[in-house]
Amino acid sequence: MKKDAYYIQQYSNERNDRKIRRMVKLQGLESYAVYFMILEVLREQDEFKYPTEDIDLLADEFKTSEDRVKSIIDDFGLFKTDGEYFF
Repeated sequence: MKKDAYYIQQYSNERNDRKIRRMVKLQGLESYAVYFMILEVLREQDEFKYPTEDIDLLADEFKTSEDRVKSIIDDFGLFKTDGEYFF
């Protein structure tokens, strides 16, 4: 069975990155799962960008709060934004 999926690289020690550790310390392990789901979504997008106005849709899909998704994107230096998109 063929999958229409793309590959994303994950380091086996990603959990030890200081930014990731800070995120998990402040938001718990759920944030780690949400972070990787965000990466998966970005990989599926053209130019690996996602519109910031649709963060609420990600929160619904991930079964978490919009504030949590916004915080993961904005507060830990894990993503960049131009105001219209994050990447």
